[in-house]
Amino acid sequence: MTMEEAIYAAESAGLGGLLFTDHFDVDPPGDNGHFSFDPIKQQAKIDRLRLLTDIFVGKGIELGLQPNVLESAKRAVSLFKFDVVIASVHFVDGVDPYHDNYYEPREERSAYGRYLETIYECISGYKDFDILGHFDYITRYSPYKNKSLTMNGYGDYLDPILRALANDGKALEINTNTYRSRAGSSPVLDIDVIKHFRAVGGEFVTIGSDAHDFSRVGDGFSEAIRLVAESGFEWTTSFRERAVVKIPLI
Repeated sequence: MTMEEAIYAAESAGLGGLLFTDHFDVDPPGDNGHFSFDPIKQQAKIDRLRLLTDIFVGKGIELGLQPNVLESAKRAVSLFKFDVVIASVHFVDGVDPYHDNYYEPREERSAYGRYLETIYECISGYKDFDILGHFDYITRYSPYKNKSLTMNGYGDYLDPILRALANDGKALEINTNTYRSRAGSSPVLDIDVIKHFRAVGGEFVTIGSDAHDFSRVGDGFSEAIRLVAESGFEWTTSFRERAVVKIPLI
């Protein structure tokens, strides 16, 4: 979609704003290099578009982390000023889980567990981010019957991640793109993950539609807001100039 289409979709949905968080992966494996955008062009266009709308239009980046690129990622982010930095893991041991060859040699627990181990390793060594994006990305394309990361099943992996985010004052993202139906089934967000995050001191939860298409801007927000409220939070979080913006739940 174009930026203009995304802004129109956000306006039509009654949103107060949106943040463009295009992918930026350092040293991606295979042919994934085309996912990285040009921040100079992105930010110049956002400056122009901000003059044409009354909603907030934010400058963001979805920074793809791998354990071997953390210093390079830090240098890349330092060159620009963003409203928000999302840290995400898209590749595990040099393989993109979007492709079947990640899952084929593994059982479910090994596949999911290794992904969560990689997240923990990355956020332990890299701190210059605001939001941990789609912690459950690994379930989206998996071939397994179980497509959900629950505290009951994966708490031993999730607890260290949630505690690290809470201790560092980072936000946990509820990414509604994960919970769409694919091939007839869809992951389910375990509310106990959000509750545990709050229990260990987490303060900030963000909701992102990870739209990729103007028809999905803001998709699934009502259900996500309900889960955040039921988890004991009184507001969700957004960011401007890397500073927390609290959005009351109503």
